[in-house]
Amino acid sequence: MDPFGRLLWASGPQLAEAVHDAFQALKFETAVLPGSDTAVVVTLEAGRVLCHVAQTAEVIKKKSPELTHAFQILHESAEDHDRVVLVANSDPSTPPADRVEGIEPDALTLLRRIGTNFLSSATVFRLWRLSLHDQERARGYVTRLHAQDGGIFLPTAI
Repeated sequence: MDPFGRLLWASGPQLAEAVHDAFQALKFETAVLPGSDTAVVVTLEAGRVLCHVAQTAEVIKKKSPELTHAFQILHESAEDHDRVVLVANSDPSTPPADRVEGIEPDALTLLRRIGTNFLSSATVFRLWRLSLHDQERARGYVTRLHAQDGGIFLPTAI
């Protein structure tokens, strides 16, 4: 559990490693984006999910460098059928159920405009946990993450 528990308390490279491991546990082909220790590539049939994992445990703001990194991945690494996703773990000292959303409204508006999704690391944890008893359903949520064109990814009923 500890490797996946990092999804709830880590940030930066440790969180990126946990995100990588979680998608690998869902039986997706995964890799680290060349030249980055906080970007994870998840390969699906429909394309790739390019995850930029936030270096900080703070709520993402419009002027946050995390948005710049997500845009850089979109600009330099994404292909036509790829989806860029910003993964963040805000306020890891607070229980996941009590955490505020990890992104401010202005920052979310910007992500929507560039077709990038926001995914909390607690949601990645829930997907991993779901995969332990229903892997196909968990994989289906990842397919929906890829199809969503910008905004917060909030899967229902997991």
